[in-house]
Amino acid sequence: MNIYLDIDGVLVGSRSPREDVIKLIRYILEHYPNNTYWLTTHCKGGVNRCIEWLKQNDFPVDLVDEMAKAIRPTDWGVLKTDAIDMDQDFIWFDDSLFEAEKKTLEAYYVMDGFYWMDPKDPEAAKKALEFLKSH
Repeated sequence: MNIYLDIDGVLVGSRSPREDVIKLIRYILEHYPNNTYWLTTHCKGGVNRCIEWLKQNDFPVDLVDEMAKAIRPTDWGVLKTDAIDMDQDFIWFDDSLFEAEKKTLEAYYVMDGFYWMDPKDPEAAKKALEFLKSH
């Protein structure tokens, strides 16, 4: 299974406590080390600025280094769904879904691969980790 990660509203800028976000990231790195991808505006059009952004937002240096080695970049233009391998099971953690992206997921019958992270919910990272562990 592939994991796709947004950053803003998911890892940065959410009300989830930083320690819960870190637990989620560590679980993903441990269980999906070769199948995790950035799916964020910080990694788009062949430019990957994810690590710079995470460092600017005070993530632990050792964790950011692990993420730099393990999480693969994606390349997409307008819709994030352009970067998703629809032939593989996946979970896409994001706080936003455009209508066109929703229609694409529905057309491939993979809407259940999208996991909405509510940036206003202080339990969002904890809930995402519980969800991921149940898969």
